[in-house]
This record gives sequence, structure tokens and C-alpha cells, in this order.
Amino acid sequence: MERSELQALIGAIVEGHGLWCEEVVVGGAPGDRVLSVFVDRVDDSDGVILDSIAEVTHEISAALDAQGDYIPEIGTETYTLEVSTPGIDRPLVRQHHWDKNLGRVVNVMLDGGEPDDAKIHSVDDDGVELVQIIPGAKKGMPVKYSDPEHYRYEQLSNAIVQVQLK
Repeated sequence: MERSELQALIGAIVEGHGLWCEEVVVGGAPGDRVLSVFVDRVDDSDGVILDSIAEVTHEISAALDAQGDYIPEIGTETYTLEVSTPGIDRPLVRQHHWDKNLGRVVNVMLDGGEPDDAKIHSVDDDGVELVQIIPGAKKGMPVKYSDPEHYRYEQLSNAIVQVQLK
């Protein structure tokens, strides 16, 4: 997928900090635009620290100011810049998302069926190997686990990481 001029400008700054530029969205109403930038760590599940977000926000703001009166996709309108991380409830849609959550439990629709809980066993360029979690036949009975099975990315939808309290 090719990046727009605005995505390329912001993406270069974010990636220069060793972060992943997840998404750049121009929203809001004319005259009250909101430029939302979602950043994440590439290699780490601990999340992005606030200092990193502050630095990236400052650099994006300076780069946009340097554009002059016209900013791609926003034009000459005033806007609010928001830089944040994607929420835990954001669906896993890219290989990078699955890699970051290796070993975690997700609720996912397989081949368009009903959502199931599964543990991410492995990730490759073609898809994900999942171990399905099968609830006990009756309340209080232990769960069972399927053998790992490989699914292509196009077979997976609505995958959301399930928060596990230790």
C-alpha cells in the first residue's frame, strides 16, 4: 500500500524514533480538523513510553509547521494534532500485530465463523498458527487445547487480544 504525502512525512519521523507508524487519520469537521497519529513499538509488547510520544509529537508539529500554510490532506484549515498508541481493543490486521502478540490469547473469527478464543502459537509471512481453546463440556470442567493449526491471514477476522490477568 502506497503512503500519501502526509503519511510519508509523519511516518519518517515516527520510524526515525524506532517506532511503527500504525495509522494517520484526518478527521473532524471543516474548520475543526483533528490529525490523529497512532504509533506503536515494533519489537516490544511493553508499549510506547510517554517521553517517546512527547518527542514524536514535538517533531511532527515542527515538521508540519515547516510545511507553511498548506498541509497535505488538511489544506490551510486549523487542526489539532493527537499522537497516541492504538488501544488494546484494536483488531490485529497486519503480520506485525500478530508478531507483537505471540503467545497471547485472542478472540478471533476463523473463516467467517463464530468468534473463538485461541492462543497465537507462531507467525509467518503467510499467516498464523493458532491453538484453539475449547471450553469444558460443563461449567467447572477444564478447558482443552487443539493441536496448532495454520490459518492464512485472509481466513482471520475481528481478532482482538484478550486481556489476561495474572
